[in-house]
Amino acid sequence: MKIGFLVGGQLGDLKKTAKWASEHSFQALEVSSAPNSPVLDPLKVLSEGVGEVKRALEGTDVMISCLTWCPNNMDPNLEVRKRNNEHVKRMIEAAAKLEVPVVSTWIGKLPASIDENMKVYSEVWPPIVEHAEKHGVKIAIENCMGNIAYRPDIWDRMFKITPSKAIGLNFDPSHLVFQFIDYLEAVRKFGDRIYHTHCKDTEILYWRLSYVGYTGDGWWRFRIPGLGDIDWKRFISTLRDRGYDYVLSIEHEDPLYHGPEGFKEGLMIGRKHLAQFLP
Repeated sequence: MKIGFLVGGQLGDLKKTAKWASEHSFQALEVSSAPNSPVLDPLKVLSEGVGEVKRALEGTDVMISCLTWCPNNMDPNLEVRKRNNEHVKRMIEAAAKLEVPVVSTWIGKLPASIDENMKVYSEVWPPIVEHAEKHGVKIAIENCMGNIAYRPDIWDRMFKITPSKAIGLNFDPSHLVFQFIDYLEAVRKFGDRIYHTHCKDTEILYWRLSYVGYTGDGWWRFRIPGLGDIDWKRFISTLRDRGYDYVLSIEHEDPLYHGPEGFKEGLMIGRKHLAQFLP
């Protein structure tokens, strides 16, 4: 496995980011590929070719593990939905040209029941999955509560509607911890659908939880790997047991390490913690 991180311009352009990553023993970058992204714009890759991206990585041992953009791909506004879907397709095409095997995004969601969301999923997602199949790229859905794909029983329904192996998960255990879902059992069951990972920790503040209860707020927060409640040794071991041998991508959302220097410091703490469980 390789250790990398998700970046959206916090360290400058792709060349500066790759240089910093290489100098600090990271091996992979998961890059924000939103429209007009300062790190990697898929439309620019498609119109101008891959040369600029390849040159940005020259002299480093850093790879691009994944192109990422997480909009609402099932937006109730059909015009916005179409625009989002089309950009995800451009991401897929750019990833194929760059020989990046994975793109990550959100399913999206409607302000409606899970049944209604699954109905719209069955309309929106099969053509996108087919597009990924055509280009030999895998789609990894992040299991964030910002979209409907936030828990294992919903993944079951997704994969029944779209059984293609072109769609799977950008597995983030942090989103399962505060739902009190067993993240290790989820890895065991869905290991063959995990195409990328987000290494983000969650800290349960039990002193706060015991006061406000689970319907209250402020009783959990995201942390850098090693500073929360996730057992990263067991998580990585379980991934390996299920055949995963790709990238551990740190997603830095730790509120205690903020600003440009805090971003770097948090990444270094996370890399050091994860590295002890790798050969």
